[in-house]
Amino acid sequence: MTPTRLRFCVLASAGLLLCAAATADVVTGTVSPDKAKVVILDAGGKEVATLSSGPYQLQLPVGKFTARCEAPKSHEQTFLSLSEPVTVNIVCN
Repeated sequence: MTPTRLRFCVLASAGLLLCAAATADVVTGTVSPDKAKVVILDAGGKEVATLSSGPYQLQLPVGKFTARCEAPKSHEQTFLSLSEPVTVNIVCN
């Protein structure tokens, strides 16, 4: 293999790994109890979603997130979004 072709293969492989690492995937679960209200925050504290009680489905980038319960009781739960489907049940009591 020529040095140019080897360099191309290495760069192409690195590019594929970076793309795979940043891919978003589906996060599903349920929010309970009834009348619960949840805000999803990214690692920087930016609001990315608001959820109410019941089942939910979000597409989030890979990373660390916080589910902040605002009702009926204040509570925080951290979770990871991976490059594969994840189930996160959020309980706000």
